[in-house]
Parts: sequence; structure tokens; C-alpha cells
Amino acid sequence: MYMKATVQEYDFHQRILVRDDPIAFAELAEWLYNPLVQDVRKRAGINADPMLVEEAVGEALLNYHDAPEKYDPSQISLRSYLIMAAYRDLQNAQVKENKLAKHQISLFDPAFQEGEIAGSQDTAEIIQNKLQVEELWKLIDEIFPDSTERRIVTLILNKVRSPDPYAQVLGLDDLPYDERLRQIRLVKYRITRRLRRRMAQQLDHTGGYVQ
Repeated sequence: MYMKATVQEYDFHQRILVRDDPIAFAELAEWLYNPLVQDVRKRAGINADPMLVEEAVGEALLNYHDAPEKYDPSQISLRSYLIMAAYRDLQNAQVKENKLAKHQISLFDPAFQEGEIAGSQDTAEIIQNKLQVEELWKLIDEIFPDSTERRIVTLILNKVRSPDPYAQVLGLDDLPYDERLRQIRLVKYRITRRLRRRMAQQLDHTGGYVQ
């Protein structure tokens, strides 16, 4: 049978399909992640949010990991398949972000840090915002009962880019650098996906959104 997938893609696909190779997906993600981010960012344009692009790529990879049988290597290359999936996820995320922008509240707005009060805000509004932030952290506690995962969530919400704090929290300092980055990336994929899905559910129930 003629394959649109490359030989390397087909080999990875077969390894992931049988689900008895614990490192196949991690190796695939390491190999394709950066090229996928570049491809999706190029397709989306220079105004695309880099964080949303990375989340979309991570979502596409995880969805493929969860259901590799949906991919047909005879029809399309794996890289093209993942680009299409990630770009679709990015478009959906952008639509949602645009619709919800007026409801967003930043956890790190000066009004919420160290008791500071923004002078332009009405007291009632500040109190309401603080209550919403408290509700967000209660929601995070429900989603992530594990203290290590909550610390990772805090790093993500603070937009910490350096891998060092993540490695310290996860106890990965002794791993080789490349393996450390791979493990951190997978943890961030999974946690971000859980957080965004639950926040979307919360929005559907309340009509509001907190970030």
C-alpha cells in the first residue's frame, strides 16, 4: 500500500498504535514539536498568540496519542495531519478567547497583588473581582488535588518560561537536559489541557471567565 507518511512517521505510528512502547510518544513529540509550532505559527500569521499556538500543538499531539487509530498514514503525512489538527484547535481557541475577552480577569493584576488597590476601580468591583479570583483558586484545588500539580499550575499561570522551576517542582533535576525538557513539556500539555477544559465548562455554567 502506498503511504503518504514518511518512513519515520510510519514507524512512530506503528509503535504508538501497539501501545507497548513507553517512550514512542515522547520521542515523537520531541521530534515534531518545534517544527509543528513553526508551521502552525506561519499558517496562523504573525499576530497569533504564541501561547495559544503552543497549546494547540500540544493538544493536537495529545489527541493523536489518545486516538492514533484516527490517523490514516495512507492518506496524509503525520506532520500534515497534526498541523491541520493544531490549526483547527488554534482557530477554536482564538474564537473563544475573542468572545470571552471582556470577561477575563488576570490573577496577576496589581489589584490582586499584596493587597494593592487600583485607584480607578470602584470598591464593589474590586471586591467582586477578588471573589472571582478566590473562586478560581477553589476550582483549581478541585481540578488538581495533588500539590505538585497545583504548583505547576501556578507556574503556568505566571507564564514562567524557564524549565528550571518546573524541573525543581517535578524532581527532574537529575535527568539529562533533553529528557528533562521532554518530561516537563508532557506535564505542561496535560495540565494545561485539563485546566482549559474545566474552565470552559465553568464558563458554560456561569457565563463568565477568569484567567
